[in-house]
Amino acid sequence: MSYSHGPGSGPTGGGPEWQPYSEPTVAGQPQFGQPQPGNPQYGQPGPGEAYQPYQPYPPQPGQWPAGQGGFGPGGGPPPPRSRKPLIIGAVAGAALIVVALVVTLVVTLAGGGTAGNPDAAVKTYLQALSDGNAQKALDVMKAPPSDLLLTDDILKKQQEIAKITDIKIVDTTKAGDMATVQATYKFGDRNADETFILHKTGDSWRLDDGAVGLELSPSMDIPELTAFGVAVDKEAKIYYFPGPMEWGSADKNFSVVDTKAKDFPMSAQAYFGASQLTTELSGTGRNAVQSAITAYLDNCALSKQADASADKPGCGQNVYAYNAEPGSATWTAPTDLSKLEYRIGYDNPEEVSVSGQLPWSVTYRTTATSYRPAENKTEQDNEFLYGKVDLSADPPTFTSD
Repeated sequence: MSYSHGPGSGPTGGGPEWQPYSEPTVAGQPQFGQPQPGNPQYGQPGPGEAYQPYQPYPPQPGQWPAGQGGFGPGGGPPPPRSRKPLIIGAVAGAALIVVALVVTLVVTLAGGGTAGNPDAAVKTYLQALSDGNAQKALDVMKAPPSDLLLTDDILKKQQEIAKITDIKIVDTTKAGDMATVQATYKFGDRNADETFILHKTGDSWRLDDGAVGLELSPSMDIPELTAFGVAVDKEAKIYYFPGPMEWGSADKNFSVVDTKAKDFPMSAQAYFGASQLTTELSGTGRNAVQSAITAYLDNCALSKQADASADKPGCGQNVYAYNAEPGSATWTAPTDLSKLEYRIGYDNPEEVSVSGQLPWSVTYRTTATSYRPAENKTEQDNEFLYGKVDLSADPPTFTSD
């Protein structure tokens, strides 16, 4: 039996007293407080159980005075129960569910579940590149054979030159354990629209290719090649994250130029070209070549003959002076070397070819004759210089051909 009260009523109020009412009876349904078949609590034994005498519900001795069916002293009605704790409990439960969902979502996006779906893997990969976080990018891609250049230091240098921004996932297509994800983003001042191929291993999706693979041809003949200062001249193939690459040489005499530097790869999977690297003399190398040439010219200028090869083998300057007094020539070596051309050797970069014309000046004394006294003459000679500078020598030396 339960209780209800009308408006304004209550155990201490001035309204009507609590009135009992009977629950509606449903045909065939046991009623509250009536014995139920097979339930020992209501006096009916179950299969294999001993008979238990009927006990009033609830069977708590002393709770209800004998002969009274009320809930309180004197058989009065119970105080009205507030439903507020139940509501609070329900709200709190809902809040816990929401918090649990949020925590689960955060863990999925930020923790080990970053590769739980293909679009999240691509977004994580591109954001990791932008942030200069090499390890985070490696976590959502198949590991390449070498990670020599896949470091935070190099990745951050790449992003300083051209940064990835404005990342958007455009489309995702799944086919079993394979997926393609189309993404757009800015790479420096270029617009990228790339499609990534991924495969699922266990519960994780990974990019098939997250690093650019570049074979280093032996025909490059670049002395002590470096990439962002890291020596790669002993590597047959290198791997680096998409983006610009800074090539160089550990040999101070050379610099390396990529003629396609502005067309750097914006993703590993869409990159089918190759850097076009050429070797040039660095400022230091050019000065070394010019110093070797100057030393050669200064030595040739010590000649005292109108034909310098007469007393300075290997020197080529000369003037036609049949009446020059032997040993009277004074040569002035050229100082302007701007018209000379330098070419690094194909087989040996340390061997630099030199070619071009240089203006010489010579003053000599003529031989006196019976009809003409001796006199001093000055003449110019534009001599073609051709030879090689050996940068491996210490100091570098020039040899004419």
